[in-house]
Amino acid sequence: MRIFTLTLLLATLTFSAFATQDKKTVKLRIQGQNGNLDEATVYFDQGINSTYTYQEDAQKVLSGVAGVPVIYSVTTDNTHCSINGYGNLSNTETVPVGIVVDVFGSYTLTCALLDNFSPTSIITLEDRFVNRFVDLRTNFYTVYLDTTDAPEGRFFIHVSYPSTVSSTIAGCANNDASITINTDPSITWDSYQLFDALNTPVGNSTNVNATENFDSLAEGDYYLVRTYGQYTTSENFHINGNYIVANIGATATQVETHENITFSALANNANHFEWDFGDGTLIIGVANPDLSYYEPGVYTVNLLSSNNFGCSDNAQIEIIVTQSTSTGVKEETANNISVTTQSKVVTVNLNNTVSNDAQVQIYNLIGQPVYNAAVNAERTTVSLDAQPVGYYLVSVKNNNKVSTKRIFIQ
Repeated sequence: MRIFTLTLLLATLTFSAFATQDKKTVKLRIQGQNGNLDEATVYFDQGINSTYTYQEDAQKVLSGVAGVPVIYSVTTDNTHCSINGYGNLSNTETVPVGIVVDVFGSYTLTCALLDNFSPTSIITLEDRFVNRFVDLRTNFYTVYLDTTDAPEGRFFIHVSYPSTVSSTIAGCANNDASITINTDPSITWDSYQLFDALNTPVGNSTNVNATENFDSLAEGDYYLVRTYGQYTTSENFHINGNYIVANIGATATQVETHENITFSALANNANHFEWDFGDGTLIIGVANPDLSYYEPGVYTVNLLSSNNFGCSDNAQIEIIVTQSTSTGVKEETANNISVTTQSKVVTVNLNNTVSNDAQVQIYNLIGQPVYNAAVNAERTTVSLDAQPVGYYLVSVKNNNKVSTKRIFIQ
């Protein structure tokens, strides 16, 4: 008995030393009606040889105790093992199982440690004498065994490889994504049911034992419910999309003339923005511009949001502008940056730490640059004496943020 214990301990230490994080282990058990129990371990790991290797496997040593059943696995070169290793589960594996009993009676076969397998791997016991298959995730198997029964050739453990899932991205119409599920063909699942995040069924298949596709899907979260006899498992998926839904945010929609408004492009999946503020002002490439109107009226602001995948969407908002009763120099402030105009002098105050890439650019309303210079101080003054009276765009970059404001020089 001491020899048996030392042998098993040595094999266990060797088995642990060679294990990787991807190791999957199943423990086979046989128990007689008198309570006597025996077990054997089968594991699946990267780089493991299915033939007997003393660094990876452990030979079965019989205890010789009367009334105790014996269970063992059989390697591909016909070695009886208490610990038996196979390679990574990239294919269905079939493990022959040997059983020896010295008392006729009822015996129960079970498996343990199945939680370390992928939920999509099915572990099945095959009894070839009666042509029966039992799902060991949800059931056990009771069988009458005699001392004269052949120890091998009757019982086999089948372990299916895990399913793999891939998906495509939803396009501009947001209705053309797909989920593809590659399934081990040795297992026929009773049903696949796909649900969206609102628990609405969006796909259903039965008797699945091959690659299955669910098409015409939108961006969002999904979960797949699989059923195999009494066993049910659920998996979550997320589908990305390129489609755009655009909206406009504004700090105010009813303002006075010269009152600053910060606009925001509220658009998913967009990286390019074109603004038309309804008064002849166009700003391109800025997600959150600042603007003030100089004449009262009702202005329609239009935003075209797009991305590199050819998707786009328009959004509109109305701004009501009334005549301001205040006069004098007007200061435009946003993102902790202020722009002040006095006649043809523009003063930019960063009101913050000046970054190495700080820059001021000024354009006329047809997009021509009239000033471009790096900034190395919090306060910068720019003279536009050579420019005609009218509206200009001041773009200030600091700390990786860009703020664009419209000004009027006179």
